[in-house]
Amino acid sequence: MNVAAISYDSESVLSRFSDAHHITYPMLSDQGSAVIRRFGILNTNVPTDVRFYGIPFPGQYLLAADGTVKSKLFLADYQERPTATAVLLKEFGTAKGNSVVVDAGDVKARIALSDVRAFSGQQLGVAVDFDIAPGWHVYGKPLPEEYTPTTVTFDNDLVSGQKLDFPKPTPVKFELLGETLPVYQGRFKAVGDILLQQKLAPGEHQLGGTLSFQECNDNLCKMPQQTRFGIPLRIDSLVPATPK
Repeated sequence: MNVAAISYDSESVLSRFSDAHHITYPMLSDQGSAVIRRFGILNTNVPTDVRFYGIPFPGQYLLAADGTVKSKLFLADYQERPTATAVLLKEFGTAKGNSVVVDAGDVKARIALSDVRAFSGQQLGVAVDFDIAPGWHVYGKPLPEEYTPTTVTFDNDLVSGQKLDFPKPTPVKFELLGETLPVYQGRFKAVGDILLQQKLAPGEHQLGGTLSFQECNDNLCKMPQQTRFGIPLRIDSLVPATPK
């Protein structure tokens, strides 16, 4: 699996940027935006008299080994976009960023980010691997108000938006309760993303959040729990482009 980036910037600008951020994959210069135009991704939101004219719509292609396009994503604005690792997590379920294990006894969860670093306004992938002890279950959605569904919520000091997709829970009929409720048992995985706030201070941060759940067995339910966690995340500063 290989990664390449293409930009309308000159080779000197790309070299400076890749050196500053220790980028090892190829960064290709398309001055004049010839390739960008041929792909049909010239950013038409930028007026022709602006010096940034010629940039593409921000996006990325994911190519299979045979060269076919497996996935693509293009956005209207450069300020909010996913990292390449977030796309890989979505497609392959692989999270190579920092992680934390929340150990609440019969309920364990490994919460991982798609990358160890990002820029302000970027989107990071999130994967949560749950492990529920035998004989116990936690709840999915939808639920009656008196029950607590399983959720992972990130604090809004670093995050402006978040989404986590859980697998479909299994409906189980509980004879003692006279109800059929959606539950998770054993091991399961939730995958989603977070959108970082704009204008975050560069440096080392702690991405905080809360795991909420209620664990039960066939005979009893424990009190709902809210367990705090924190994941290290580095926010990089943008390197100003050298005037052309």
